[in-house]
Amino acid sequence: MKIVIIEDEQDLGVLMRNFLIKQLNIKIPDAAIRIASSLAEGMECVAEISPDWVFIDNNLPDGKGINQILKIKKATANKKTWIVMMSAMTNLREEAFRLGADYFLDKPISFVEVKNIFKDNNEKSDLAG
Repeated sequence: MKIVIIEDEQDLGVLMRNFLIKQLNIKIPDAAIRIASSLAEGMECVAEISPDWVFIDNNLPDGKGINQILKIKKATANKKTWIVMMSAMTNLREEAFRLGADYFLDKPISFVEVKNIFKDNNEKSDLAG
């Protein structure tokens, strides 16, 4: 499983990375999870590793994450990439879903919710498979 976290709050990015490594039992974290602190860097990571998951913050130094959802979908069109929009602005929830986000996490992030996203996703995969 490959994951890109696009988050300019470095501490939160590292916390998420460490949580996901433990939660998903990732054996080679450097190959599996990338943290980007800007949209430009994040889109480079998406193009490079074609992730299964993208966690993207909305307010980033070089733009709005919500405006990148369609670009991420296009960049990963050859596979299913789950997109998780993260924002304290809960009024963006509907727009994020309309643009193609699969999940929306309210900030401050609850790691219980992150855990539930993967649980929910596994249940959906079991039903589909």
